Amino acid sequence: MAYETFTLERSGPIVTVGFNRPQKLNPINEKVLREFVAIAYELQEDEDARVVILTGHGRSFSVGADMDALSAGSQAAVQAQLSDTAKLRLAKLGWRAMDEWERLDQISIAAVNGFAVGGGVSLAMASDFRIAASGSRMWLPEVRLGVPYMWGSITRMINLIGMAKAKELIMTCDELTAEEALEVGLVNQVVPPEQLSDAVRAFAAKLLNKPPMALRRTKEFFKALTTNKAGDITYADAHLGLACTTGEDMREAVAAFREKREPVFFNR
Repeated sequence: MAYETFTLERSGPIVTVGFNRPQKLNPINEKVLREFVAIAYELQEDEDARVVILTGHGRSFSVGADMDALSAGSQAAVQAQLSDTAKLRLAKLGWRAMDEWERLDQISIAAVNGFAVGGGVSLAMASDFRIAASGSRMWLPEVRLGVPYMWGSITRMINLIGMAKAKELIMTCDELTAEEALEVGLVNQVVPPEQLSDAVRAFAAKLLNKPPMALRRTKEFFKALTTNKAGDITYADAHLGLACTTGEDMREAVAAFREKREPVFFNR
């Protein structure tokens, strides 16, 4: 199947999925998420593929939310036309994309080239492994933009780097270099940009050298351990997000970000 916002390339047991909006540094909007879910469904039926590589075309992995879609006027107009059911369905789309990606039987590797921002980091974390090019930067600006970090991403980040560091990165919105991401455990390897493709394929080769049945079942063990919902409010993040996306503070935060000025918040 052909996709508008992604490319799929097959090479034996390896499938490479590439964000394909390089002119805008691969932002994420509703179309991207819907195609990502469709790709996950396609791969879930692909018994020949054993490793899936997720990367970005151009000089970015993904810069996260499409700021044009989040601009104050368009966001307010879209929200005003939707029923509560439709709003929740749309708010849950990112969570669903992450969940379906994690369900893959194949082992997934995120090859992080360039920027990984917000939802781009989420997509990388939903993969089994992350290999980053030196010079890449990772950033979680959601709180700065007036919304909580959603899509089940807080739980994934805690599982990867621990509560204290996850809380710091998400609430301060500080950027990380690839090397800093390696130090805290957010990525598995950092390699020179020109070696990224070779490094990811070398890592894939290690996995392909293992018995498929044992590898799949081992992935299931890890998934079960990291998705324990006791005390987890991930199921509610769509509701929490909607409470912010309809508020004045989010509209002001996005406007200030786009206009490169200090925001003035109203606490409503």
